[in-house]
Amino acid sequence: MSSKDTRLSRREMLRVAGAAIVGTVVASCGAAPTATPAPTPTARVVEVTKVVEKPVTQVVEKPVTQVVEKVVTATPLPKPTASKKILTFWSMWSTQPLNQQFVNTVVADYMKAHPDVTIQVPYWEKSALEAALKAALTAGEGAPDIAGDVGSQIFGPAGWLLDLSGALPAAAFKPGILEAITLTQPKGIFSYPIGIQLLYLFYNPRIFDEAGIKVPDSNQFTQDEFVDVIKKVAARGYSGFANAVGDRNYPALYPIWAALVQLVGIEEEARYDGGLTSWNTPVARQVLTWMNQLRDAGAWPKSFATMGIDAFHTYFHTQQKAAMIYIGSFYPARAFKPVSEGGQSPDFHFGALIPPLMNGAKYPKNLWSNFDSGFMGIKSTKYPDVVRDFFAFMSQPKYGALWSALTTQPSTLKYDVAKDWPTNVKDSDQWKWYWELITKVYGDCPAPLKPNLASENAECAGFVDVRTAVLNSGLPQNLITIDEAIKKLDAALCKK
Repeated sequence: MSSKDTRLSRREMLRVAGAAIVGTVVASCGAAPTATPAPTPTARVVEVTKVVEKPVTQVVEKPVTQVVEKVVTATPLPKPTASKKILTFWSMWSTQPLNQQFVNTVVADYMKAHPDVTIQVPYWEKSALEAALKAALTAGEGAPDIAGDVGSQIFGPAGWLLDLSGALPAAAFKPGILEAITLTQPKGIFSYPIGIQLLYLFYNPRIFDEAGIKVPDSNQFTQDEFVDVIKKVAARGYSGFANAVGDRNYPALYPIWAALVQLVGIEEEARYDGGLTSWNTPVARQVLTWMNQLRDAGAWPKSFATMGIDAFHTYFHTQQKAAMIYIGSFYPARAFKPVSEGGQSPDFHFGALIPPLMNGAKYPKNLWSNFDSGFMGIKSTKYPDVVRDFFAFMSQPKYGALWSALTTQPSTLKYDVAKDWPTNVKDSDQWKWYWELITKVYGDCPAPLKPNLASENAECAGFVDVRTAVLNSGLPQNLITIDEAIKKLDAALCKK
């Protein structure tokens, strides 16, 4: 097969992946340990993408450098005139050049097509962006016109976000996308998801060899075997996972999400995760008990409470102090950049595992999946028509293909691989092994898209904070018992 044919094959597999994730996808990933059989296969998920050699010129000359503890404001804009509309776009991804290239390209193209519009784009780390945006929205001044999607399910019901209903062309999106993001209370669409992510589990082969661990042919340990894996790597002086609390409210939830998806499916997992169902169930207790076993075996690093998302990537691929990392399929967007910028060495080849097979799993091979970070329009903007038009402009097929080519994520947008794939995004042979690994291990795994259950008319603003305190901090650090955790979670459940 020629080099060109190989590239087209990978692109086609990415297109199939995006289409498969949207629906209820059921398949098997090869032989598995004994468990309750999964439903009959109907489709496959193959996650194969591209990396770019040279990012394009930034729209803003100097992206904002973020410090989590400090709220950084954008550079003041010149005053708009009758012939010039000046907007701000607070984007996340301050350390992800490929994601920045996507934003910069769309913004530059839009300004070229609309000479009367200027859009300035400072970049933020996600947690700092959320803090700054919440402060501005609460104060009623200083908010941008467009922002990265942080807290949209809270900010939308609070009346702070621009309703995008009618602005997003339904025909541009894959089936089920707009329905999944439409809220009923209040009625509307308050976020624009551009990508979809899956949850993977990577491991360091050298550490596994050192600890005498043999990976099963199925690439999947059982629930109990996995505890033993953690014990063995901890005995050699390594932490089990690189994930940590850091500047996110969910890394310690990754194993919980993966386990619940296997046991009850993605829809019921979403109900647990969103505070719509009691945690006082045998399934929830099974997962939390297992998490405590992993913790006691040595799963978490000592720097668990302070390590940020970039730091735990480096902890895994550069320092190699952790045997494994639960991570979304956005991994290459942070890791596959120059080593001098915090990326991993191309010489470090990790392995991949299907998340551990839980006892009694109904969906033994299912992967957790959800929308990736996206964008929001801010209701206080002076230019709501421009903001809505910008999102409609972003919905062109070529931008769906650009997102997939740059960020390694399936897009929510429809596109034709042969016609829409960007010509300036090239394959990088140094990462070829990664695409082959993902295809081999996860190529046939089901990945139904997580539903948006905020539309169930529930008041859930406080649940996420409790979930974060209990599951992302309390239990992993042995600050709370399982009974206490369940009591706190159930006390914070959404009020219908």
